[in-house]
Amino acid sequence: MNIVLLYKILFVVFSYLFGSFPTAFIIYKANKGEDIRKYGSGNVGGTNVLRTAGPGLGTLTMVVDVLKGFIPVLLIYLLFPASYILYILATFFVLIGHVFPVFLKFRGGKGVSTAGGIIIATCALPFSGANLILRLLPAVVIVLTVLILFFITRVMSIGSIAAAIITPIMFFVCRYDEYVIIAACTWSVIVLIAHRENIKRLFKGEEKKILRKKKEE
Repeated sequence: MNIVLLYKILFVVFSYLFGSFPTAFIIYKANKGEDIRKYGSGNVGGTNVLRTAGPGLGTLTMVVDVLKGFIPVLLIYLLFPASYILYILATFFVLIGHVFPVFLKFRGGKGVSTAGGIIIATCALPFSGANLILRLLPAVVIVLTVLILFFITRVMSIGSIAAAIITPIMFFVCRYDEYVIIAACTWSVIVLIAHRENIKRLFKGEEKKILRKKKEE
């Protein structure tokens, strides 16, 4: 087997295992001594940590999950430039790892922060021939979509689902290369599949909001 091909195969395996790192589980366990899966929605993700443990641990969880998506893309750019198929596979599997982690019996988070890390890295690094403004636009629009819809509705899943839908559209509109658009389609599908129960609850009007805690008088 060609040694470069072997390295690429190992990198895809690494991407899955890296994505499988159970950020929410470890952070909650280290700080609360409990299993995050027993609280809130039972989901192993930043939103559930935010809801059950507060903004400090929730933000920390989300930042680490963003890095889980950012780092593999950065490594591809540095180690395997122009490896388009590797980019598609690695970004797919790092997200799959987060949603279906081997370390937690394949029950993980919803993939939004990790997908965000992939998107930010893709836009920050010169993967596309587009000018700088067009290159950064997808990340800006997608992140703002999540934040604005969350602050309006206080329902994180609404912004996450909307962002998943517009992600490949933004990369297409901003003239990214075809392989990035193909990869973006896979990210959207994974995130939407991970949110299938949220979508059902939204249609039923049963999705929970994350409300601001009232200050004690």
